[in-house]
Amino acid sequence: MTLPYSGPPLDLNRLLEVLVRNDVDFVVVGGSAAGFLGASRLTEDADCVVSHERANLERLASALRELHARLRVARMSDEEAKALPVKVDGVMLETTGNSTWTTDAGKPDWSLLPALTPR
Repeated sequence: MTLPYSGPPLDLNRLLEVLVRNDVDFVVVGGSAAGFLGASRLTEDADCVVSHERANLERLASALRELHARLRVARMSDEEAKALPVKVDGVMLETTGNSTWTTDAGKPDWSLLPALTPR
């Protein structure tokens, strides 16, 4: 059984403002992106794809720390997740890959774009 979501509601404007201020290279996809294009589909999270370069992941980590991010873990309440000893930095994000979070601005989910290398 999965516990119902117990964190803050999505504040997409705040989430985007913090990502932009921290100069994170990202794109919003999924329901939130569809909403920007006029779709009436409701969503409770923000799906984002971020560049996998280490410097960008460090900037993302800074933004996540500013938003008091904690991992979103199945069958764990938000209060329990806050107590996990998770160090949010670029190395952790690179190692984790795709991940789900709870922040003071709601639920962002991250997918990492692989670093592109010239051919």
